[in-house]
Amino acid sequence: AIMMEEMGYFPVQNRAGDTVYIPGRIRRESTPQAIELAKYLRSEGINLYAAYWCPHCRNQREMFGREALQYVNYVECAPKGYGFDAKLCSKADLEGFPTWKVGTKKEVGSGEMTLDALAKATGFPGKFDGSIEEPLPMSGGSCQ
Repeated sequence: AIMMEEMGYFPVQNRAGDTVYIPGRIRRESTPQAIELAKYLRSEGINLYAAYWCPHCRNQREMFGREALQYVNYVECAPKGYGFDAKLCSKADLEGFPTWKVGTKKEVGSGEMTLDALAKATGFPGKFDGSIEEPLPMSGGSCQ
């Protein structure tokens, strides 16, 4: 369990009895502006395409915090991930994770993005102050 926590995911059994993996829990609390950004992304149909095993995806989820993440349209694209959506992931034509897209077509961004950069890239109508968000060590990378 400790190793899985460090890796960022856990094995569980689904209703069919298959072992699938869920991302680890988010540790940080959300800021009010992170919650508003997440609600905006959902209202605009912007999806986060990710994989449970991807450390960059884990960082992207952590940036939002627990409360905000519940509003993010999270699409699991790893075949052994809980809630894997083969149809959406294949339509989205992804090159790496994490990737933000409007539906399955227009790409908003790829790789780890600060919430401030994501707000700008998506046309978030509110004022977003990136200095309020607690920084995470970022590699700016993506998983293939």
